[in-house]
Amino acid sequence: METELVLASDGSIYVHFEEAPPAGRRVFTGYALTGEERAQHGTRGLLRWACLQLLALGSDGSIYVQEGALDPEGRKEFRGYALTAKEAERVVREIHRTAFNVTIAALAK
Repeated sequence: METELVLASDGSIYVHFEEAPPAGRRVFTGYALTGEERAQHGTRGLLRWACLQLLALGSDGSIYVQEGALDPEGRKEFRGYALTAKEAERVVREIHRTAFNVTIAALAK
């Protein structure tokens, strides 16, 4: 599954782009931690890392760390631009609506 968006430790939502991002947008390039690295660092280690480096949770379930914080070779890459406050508000509404619908469907089964 390709990552469409990440929720970053700087409070921003970044969305994937393939061409040039809109003018003036911050860009996040990050590389996914492996399962072994996530287990090695644990929750406390990841939170500590998020205080020092930009850390992002991807819609694909991966944890991405800002470019330059680790060796990128062989890792999944995410490159996205920051949403405006208005765009982020819309995305959050959609996530909330989707989560509600998934919950109702799960309870119906």
